[in-house]
This record gives sequence, C-alpha cells and structure tokens, in this order.
Amino acid sequence: MSGRATIRYLSRDDVERLALKGTVLADAIERTLVAASRGAAENVFKTGKSLPDGRLYQAMMAVGLDAPAPVLAVTKVIGLASSNTARGLPHISGLIILSDGETGRPIAVMDAAWITEARTAALTLIAARRLARRAARRVGFVACGAQARAHLSMLKDEFPIASVTAYSRRLETSEAFAADARTLGLEARTVADPKAAVSGQDIVVTSVPLAPGFRPFLDAAWLEAGSFASLVDLGRSWRDEGFQAIERRFVDDRAQAKGGSGKRKLTPSGPYSGELMELVAGTVAGRTSERDRAVFVFQGIGLADLAAAALALEAATQAGIGTLLPA
Repeated sequence: MSGRATIRYLSRDDVERLALKGTVLADAIERTLVAASRGAAENVFKTGKSLPDGRLYQAMMAVGLDAPAPVLAVTKVIGLASSNTARGLPHISGLIILSDGETGRPIAVMDAAWITEARTAALTLIAARRLARRAARRVGFVACGAQARAHLSMLKDEFPIASVTAYSRRLETSEAFAADARTLGLEARTVADPKAAVSGQDIVVTSVPLAPGFRPFLDAAWLEAGSFASLVDLGRSWRDEGFQAIERRFVDDRAQAKGGSGKRKLTPSGPYSGELMELVAGTVAGRTSERDRAVFVFQGIGLADLAAAALALEAATQAGIGTLLPA
C-alpha cells in the first residue's frame, strides 16, 4: 500500500500495547485544554440517547484548529449497557475516528474502551493536581470497576497514596479491587457502608453505573474538610442537597453541563466555581484553603479524546503498531 492513502486501525490490544503512561496522557490533555482556552481547539457538545433500562449511546467531537493543539478532528461513538456484565461483555464499547485537520481525510480508527477509561481518570488527575492536597494519602472508592482501577493507577503515580477504602454493591467486586490494590503495596479494606468510603478520605472517587430504579445514596456532608471528590458518575450517586455548602465546585465544561447529555443531567447542578479549562489555564483559582472541600463533576469532553487519540496514533506510528487499511 506504499504511496497510497491508508487508515491505521488500532484494536484494544493494540492501544494497550502502547502502554501510554497516565501522567503523560494527563499532560497531553492539559496542553490541549490550554490551547482551547486560546482558541486553538474547540470542544463540540456531546449528544446521546439514554434508555430506562440503563443503555446509553453517545457521540462526541473535538477539533484542533492550530498548534499546539493536535490539528486533527476526533469523533467518538460509544455504547453502554448496564446488563453487559451478566452477558460477560464489557460495560462500554466504542470506536474513535481521527481525521486530518487540514484535509478532513480519516487517518485512524481505534478502539475507544481503553482511551475512554484512561482519559477519564486523566481528567480526574488534572483536577486533583489543583484541587487535592499534595499530601493526600487516603482514597475512597464507591464502585470498584474499570474506572476505579484506572483512577487508582493514575492517582498513585502522582500522590503519596497509602490506603484504599473500597465500597461496591457487590462485596466480591470490592474485595477483588482491594486485593489488586494490595498487590501495589497499598493498605486496602472493604466496607459495607458507603459512608465509610467517603468520610475520613483525602480523595474520593465515585463511578457508580446507571441502573433501572437507581436512587442517590451519598451525602456531600460526609466529605472531610480539605478533601477532594471526583464525581465520575455525573454525580448520580450523590444527593443534590448539601452541595451548596461545598467550598469549591468544578465541572469539565460549564456550557455542556448546563443542558446535560442524553437527558442525563449533572448533579450538583451548579453554580460552579469554574470549569476545567479555566483551572488549567490559571484564570480561576483551585483550592484556596487547606480546609476547602472540592468536587469535580463531569460528563467527559471531546478535547480529552482528541489529545489521547492523537497521542496513541503518534506512538503507534512510531512503533509500527496497528493494521494499515486502504483509505
């Protein structure tokens, strides 16, 4: 296929073989966010359709217009189904398409699962760099699936994490997660009460999946003074009351959050202290006191997928990983 236009296809195994380091991924996303704050990249609001049985279909886009942003366009389509665990299938599946920013020509297609997990954890890390105490040692997880694992891996590389508290609706899930944490040299315990995974923690990560008949069960009043909570689950596991008392509240994209995505609205619903782009660009302060409690609630933004997919494509091209398809 020499001399002909090609599209590089990366399977999930291909993407995982790249072994992209979490902090490198977070740095790449930060650079793209700074570029966007200067008009060199744009996020496109995600669109989606959620169904009462827990299925969700979403599409998101972002465009890099000028350096230092990747001059590419990214489109990601994903599908989620809460019943997939019982089927022995992944909870989330999808594909990412990268197009050349100058010609519009598709240049890469890649599995979206690993990138979605990793870029989500990277968004938490970016917020934690500004909202969590640098000496954070205790982290609590409410839900202990793929997002919990991705977050623990990324947070322990940048914070002196020593202990993990794990809560899940299924005890075997939290026990398996705690066992994995111990192999990393961390103290880890499982708890039967979700309050114990929130109270007394320096960092809290909630990633509870949507399910039929779901009701919020966490209380913001449980958050310790000086703690940081990342609400990966759009805040659905938290009762909305009580968040007005939290000193610092941030969102990934304020305008996107205002309307929700696929009718899945964020909670807390605002007002916010700022958005992630403002935090990274330094136009809004993060933590203002050691006793400030801070929360970051987010739906995910295409700019993060743009940075992550561009990084993956660059690494795959250099390493000769993937399958070249005729364009």
